[in-house]
Amino acid sequence: MRNICNIILISIFAVGLANAQDNLKTVEYNELLKLKVDENRFTFGWLDNVFSGIPCFRDYTKSDIQTELVDPKTDSIIYTSSEPKRNGLIIVPDKIEVDKKSKKFQISGKITGGWESVIPTEFEIYIGHRNDTISNTTLSPNLHGDIYFNGKKVDSTIVIDTVPAFYMSDLQKFEAYRGMEYLKNSKYKEMLFEINGIIDEKSILVFGLSSRYAEIFEIGKLLTE
Repeated sequence: MRNICNIILISIFAVGLANAQDNLKTVEYNELLKLKVDENRFTFGWLDNVFSGIPCFRDYTKSDIQTELVDPKTDSIIYTSSEPKRNGLIIVPDKIEVDKKSKKFQISGKITGGWESVIPTEFEIYIGHRNDTISNTTLSPNLHGDIYFNGKKVDSTIVIDTVPAFYMSDLQKFEAYRGMEYLKNSKYKEMLFEINGIIDEKSILVFGLSSRYAEIFEIGKLLTE
């Protein structure tokens, strides 16, 4: 009798598991691309400072600020800064699935667009909520020379610009990792990711890396489509 009960319980569990798995629906890559926003626009940073632990993405693409670092001994220009052209991260998924009932979201694949020797922990990958704001761009004195802005020497920290930005809340953080395959003509292996999270209608998925434009997807819209 006990064996019969065990068989019945196993069968019920198997049916329930199968039903749960059936709710996961495949999302085509083209459908995900329709949810991509702000391409080649925002770069990764932290809200206030790195100790806040709150990711903040800033848009410097409209900023036309230039500064000069000058050698005080020779009065020669060491470095002229302006917003450089950046590469953008691009993800290449091999699987995208969503369960609208349980709000599970799964995606895995490759990350491209970073430099070959990038360390997996340098990637900042989040699911969370977007909070639009603005951010001040500041300029401070430099130990390696004199900083000039608009022809005037900078003797203390000043605000030189204000740019669009957004920070993230309700965070789920995910890690990148090296795969088994080597990049073409490289000694470094491909960069992979695997995400399994819970989303809601306001959720976004962001792939960030210093000095690279972020990949941003409004994945919460998958629950309402």
